[in-house]
Amino acid sequence: MNSPVAFLSLLLATACLGAPAPDGNSVMDLLLRARQDRVSTLVQALQTSGLADTLQKDGPFTLFAPVNDAFKSLPEGAVAKMSANPADLKKLLLRHVFKGSIAVSDLKTGDLANIDGGVSKVVVSGPDNITIDGAKVYTMMNTTSTTATNGVIYYIDKVILPTA
Repeated sequence: MNSPVAFLSLLLATACLGAPAPDGNSVMDLLLRARQDRVSTLVQALQTSGLADTLQKDGPFTLFAPVNDAFKSLPEGAVAKMSANPADLKKLLLRHVFKGSIAVSDLKTGDLANIDGGVSKVVVSGPDNITIDGAKVYTMMNTTSTTATNGVIYYIDKVILPTA
């Protein structure tokens, strides 16, 4: 590749095809490097459902990531039941994924469309008091969100369940 223009064209084409981020800082990469005592259940669920590859390559995404305690608060056996059916697990996890990199300053009280076509309710009543469908967005390592090369991760204290 002799030309910088040719190199940039190849780089842009690769990015548009959903190639992995060259620096290893995708949403999924960051989850894999996060404290596993906090996110191991989510990581396993993303891998089981097939969403891990998506969150590593495409984007941008905003992920509201339930921590391990969020999954523990589900009825007994719910995680095992979901894991036994990857398609249903994927539908549930997609309720936590939104198009675009949504900065905390862009989170406003109102409806937010999930990537699966559903709608979640965001309530902002202060910089440290944000919820999505009743799940509290909380700080982890003194930050509300973690920025990846292909999106943003917010950690939440509940699993967002489908509405009846």
